[in-house]
Amino acid sequence: MTSSYSDEALYTLLCKYLLNEADMEERAWVEAWLQDDTGNARLLASLGKVLQTAADQAVTVPVETDHSWQQLYAKMNVTPQRAYAVPKQVQKVPARKSGFIYTLLKVAAVLLIALGAGWWFLTGKQPSAVFAGPTTAQLPDGSSVQLMTDSRLELAKGYNNSNRTVSLQGVATFDVAGNAGQPFVVLLGHTEIKVLGTRFTVHYMPGRQAVSVHVASGKVMVIDHDKADSVVLTQGMLLRHDSLRPAFRIATHIADIEKKSLAFHDTPLEEVLQTITEVYDVKVELENTALLKLTVSTTFNGESIDEVMNALAMTLNASWEKTSERQYKLK
Repeated sequence: MTSSYSDEALYTLLCKYLLNEADMEERAWVEAWLQDDTGNARLLASLGKVLQTAADQAVTVPVETDHSWQQLYAKMNVTPQRAYAVPKQVQKVPARKSGFIYTLLKVAAVLLIALGAGWWFLTGKQPSAVFAGPTTAQLPDGSSVQLMTDSRLELAKGYNNSNRTVSLQGVATFDVAGNAGQPFVVLLGHTEIKVLGTRFTVHYMPGRQAVSVHVASGKVMVIDHDKADSVVLTQGMLLRHDSLRPAFRIATHIADIEKKSLAFHDTPLEEVLQTITEVYDVKVELENTALLKLTVSTTFNGESIDEVMNALAMTLNASWEKTSERQYKLK
């Protein structure tokens, strides 16, 4: 989204959009906003139902402009100055649209009804703070988040009071302050990470629904709400899943995912190959399945995949070959 509006300004703009009062620029803004989050479309649809209900039940009443707005301000518990903080697009509407003022008064009356049933639906979507990378964000609870370039972090409304929930797009490393009574939650589309206090790195690319979580210390729970699946990750574990391979894929023995630091101590070869597969994004086959009985004790620190395969072969008294792009065979 290119800009953030106050709750009241956003509501006014959405009403204009639904009532076909918005100009081309305003409609383009709303349509881009709809693409930002699936929840935005549900919000607009619910608002449309409220407006339609009001239209179906409309009656002719004397219009008392000041009184209607004062009722709206009182329900919203804001001052008149704040309530009319509409976006620039709305402020520049030509005066010739006199019918729009009357329309807004009808919408205000509808809102007085809607407030009792769910004003939170409009306000709850607005973050309390937004951070854009590259930066290190210091959060109110003492947690810190290192955001990479083109990454975005949003703190939920009520952060550090009623919740410790954030939303992420991009790549970030979290250093979370412990709070046993209030878990720290990271929302990644329909995937959720829940943690009490730890250090972990997240890669989340919404377009591919690709999620990668590496735990440097502590413990986190990753929840896939679409599949009602969850897994607990501890120190050195890596989780990945995406739209092409949606099942959770787990690798272990990873000290630092960015530096490709791996440490194996009497680790079964099957676990070693699973880790190499996920860290280097390759496929490794075994021609000699007897090798699966062996364990591996070695460390890697940023070596290339060819160097890793060569070291593995020497440790196992085996040989290896590259069979195709990003595919290898141990034999």
